[in-house]
Amino acid sequence: MYEVGPLTYRQGFVSVWKENGGCRDDALMHDRVVVAVYTGTPDRRGEQLFRAWVDAGELPSVLGQWANVLS
Repeated sequence: MYEVGPLTYRQGFVSVWKENGGCRDDALMHDRVVVAVYTGTPDRRGEQLFRAWVDAGELPSVLGQWANVLS
């Protein structure tokens, strides 16, 4: 599993990962990934607000949107 983050903000955090045995080192940049958004902190996870498969091309805009919401 490859993971980015968690990306932590005032009102929650975002976690991005790719689950695939034997995936390439650059898989997060070219394949679909799972994006999950939670309230709380990585150590004390709260409510899950969002979880979806996201294409690599859409990842920057999805992360930007959640950064604005959680800031």
